Parts: sequence; C-alpha cells; structure tokens
Amino acid sequence: MSAAAALARFRRRAAGGPGAGGAGEAGAAALAWPDVVGRAAAAHSVPVRRSRAGVLTVACSSASWAHELSARRAELAARLAERCPEAGASTLRFTVADHVVPAAPPDPGPPPASPVVPSPAERDVGAAAAADLREPALRDLVARAAAASAARRRSP
Repeated sequence: MSAAAALARFRRRAAGGPGAGGAGEAGAAALAWPDVVGRAAAAHSVPVRRSRAGVLTVACSSASWAHELSARRAELAARLAERCPEAGASTLRFTVADHVVPAAPPDPGPPPASPVVPSPAERDVGAAAAADLREPALRDLVARAAAASAARRRSP
C-alpha cells in the first residue's frame, strides 16, 4: 500500500467515515445522548467512543453517575438504538473520566431584587444623614445610600 493510500485510509477512519471504528458513531450518539438519558444525567456523562464490536464507552463525571447509568444499561441501550440507530451501539460501557465531561455552567442563583425608589421623605432622611459631610460627591453618595436603605426597610 502506498503512503498516500495509507494516509487517506487513516484520515477516513479518524474522521468517522466507513470503517472508522466508532469516531463518527460516537459523535452521533453524543448528539442524541441528552434525549436518551435526560438533561441531568447528560450533564454528567458523554459518549466518547464506539468499538468495532459496538460497545459505546460513556465517560461519567463520578463513580456514582457511572454506577447509576450502569444500572440502567439495558434501558439506555434500547432508547439509544431507537433514537439513534446510526450509532450502532450494541451495549454500553460506563467509565469515570471527569476530565472528559464538560463542566456544568454555574447556577446563576436568584434574580437580583428590583431597585426600590425612595420617596421624597426618605430622600430627606438621607440628606439629613449626610448633611455634616464636606465633600459634595461623598455627601451625595451617602445621602443616596441612606435614602435607599430607608426605602428597603419600607418595602416587603
């Protein structure tokens, strides 16, 4: 076999073409994976490769996720075959590979509270609290902060 033919064969296999041994099939399985296992489990697992024998290896973020998904192996393999027949997975293998699983985005937390607008009386309270300050910019800042504080005490 010529070097050019060997290189073309290697590129075909590496790109997931016919006879690739799983690169393209694992990619197809990865796209269908959230529908197969659900959003929570998909955030902690990802298909990484398929062997020529049809064993799809799934990387999990922890041993507990690998165990949980292993317990559902038959169900998940059937769902994957139904949703993504081109994956060609005859069975599933779960392994811990936390460096492979993409990190979940951080929880944004509760939305910020809407700002409370101080009433004229609360602005007067703020102005009185800052009256002794000589620096105009600091006096204005303290007055606004005191008025906002008074307004927050009023709001539920």
